[in-house]
Amino acid sequence: MTTGKLLATQGYVVGVEISGSGSRQSVALADLNGTILLRVRRPLEYVPDTATVLRLLEDMLSEVTSPERLQDGRILRVGVAVGGLVDPTHGVVRTLHHAHGWDNFPLQDYFEKKLDVPCIIDNNANAAALAEVQSGAGVGERHVLYVGLGRGIGGGLVVNGRIYHGATCAAGEIGHLLVKENGPKCSCGKFGHLEALASAQAIVRTMIGLSVEYPETEAAIRRLTGGRAERITAEQVFLLAAEGDAIAQHIVDEVHTYLGIALANIVHLINPGIIILGGQVAQAGELLIEPLQARIHDLCLPGVGQSVRVVQGKHGSEANIVGAVRLALQDIQ
Repeated sequence: MTTGKLLATQGYVVGVEISGSGSRQSVALADLNGTILLRVRRPLEYVPDTATVLRLLEDMLSEVTSPERLQDGRILRVGVAVGGLVDPTHGVVRTLHHAHGWDNFPLQDYFEKKLDVPCIIDNNANAAALAEVQSGAGVGERHVLYVGLGRGIGGGLVVNGRIYHGATCAAGEIGHLLVKENGPKCSCGKFGHLEALASAQAIVRTMIGLSVEYPETEAAIRRLTGGRAERITAEQVFLLAAEGDAIAQHIVDEVHTYLGIALANIVHLINPGIIILGGQVAQAGELLIEPLQARIHDLCLPGVGQSVRVVQGKHGSEANIVGAVRLALQDIQ
């Protein structure tokens, strides 16, 4: 379904988020100002097949688009933020790195046929970048790099208000930058990628793995998690490091080192005015940002590194769903 700019004063848009594992979905109904009126979330305890995810999304869509919800017009657009490699030009999900059954899936056509409404799909980091530029930490900025530090690592580049997609719509896949020769195995199957060293999953997995040999660290983890070590978060690893735990400090230093290398290289290449950090790891706040800003200053040419600001995103865990809504609003005036 091809669309041009739509002039509208009444109606709604719908935002849909599909996580990189396919186990976390959310759907939101929003007005034409981007204000979310209703949000439905249905996480699953397992990694589901494609059909299960789509059935769940249909139920959620029915809930947020029921006639009693739509007092001010109809649904005009749907925006979908997907935690994987997406081709927005053709409306296709190329792959989800943490789930099967999505390769070359025509998601845009699927939603357009189901809802009879134009649909825009994109990678979740691109969507989150758009959200931060339009209503978050990047308002007023022209050259913005967004980095989503979640289960995986994604990036979105916004130039003059528009997402930069690249030749094959793969721009921003910074989680797969090679930062450590012969480093740990990444979700994509290769080794030494940033995602394998600085994602929330990598931080937690390394912390739990190393703590087995260090009783003091193991005890500290149990204290923080109420005895549920497997529930430790990346933010808690940063807190333990700040408290002086040597194992946590080692892991956090590695995150600063390899994330710093990746960002310094990107800064030299695209010269953004601001780098916005989102996702679970960014919840560490200044414990992540201050040393990372210093690392970038040290690694970059003075005129380049000192001009870029590193900040925490304002939308937090809502960035992807807010971004999905912003995708839907892109061609509505």
